[in-house]
Amino acid sequence: MRLKKLAKEEPLARPETLSDYEGLYPKLRKVTLCYLIDREKDKVLIAMKKRGFGAGKWNGVGGKLQDGESVEEALIRETKEEIGVNLKSFRKAGIIRFYFYGEGKQELNQEVNVFIADSWSGEPQESEEMQPKWTKISAIPFEEMWSDDRYWLKEALQGRYIDASFLFDEQSNVKEKKIRSIKRRSA
Repeated sequence: MRLKKLAKEEPLARPETLSDYEGLYPKLRKVTLCYLIDREKDKVLIAMKKRGFGAGKWNGVGGKLQDGESVEEALIRETKEEIGVNLKSFRKAGIIRFYFYGEGKQELNQEVNVFIADSWSGEPQESEEMQPKWTKISAIPFEEMWSDDRYWLKEALQGRYIDASFLFDEQSNVKEKKIRSIKRRSA
């Protein structure tokens, strides 16, 4: 019996564009991200990530969902764990998909559910993971944050809903982006 020799398959091309990544990774790990806002003082709470992914950057608080947990349950749990406050009132401010370019970076790809909280109990406290601080919205230190934040954060803090995707290069700078900022209807 003669076996057919199979043609050597060409390796798949390395994804290069945001559209490539969106097609290859339609289902992403869900995580939460929350910013506390004090509208009377025109301030937002940011936190310095002290360890793990994103260490050394200012960001909101949040993290991964645990098995069986809803996005909102994870948001409440992560905020309590990371800065010691109990959220009372929050609204969803958007969904942002992050893709990381390069070999072995797929596990970093994620769908971030962004929330803005305007009511909580307790005072933000430092934890092993986060060091919170209040900053004027006009003085957000974008140069010390993820490079995507400058494109959407202020609009989310102003009440707009953000639907976005970002592709980061190998140095974690924005390589490509798609952003929709949607004005909310007045109540």
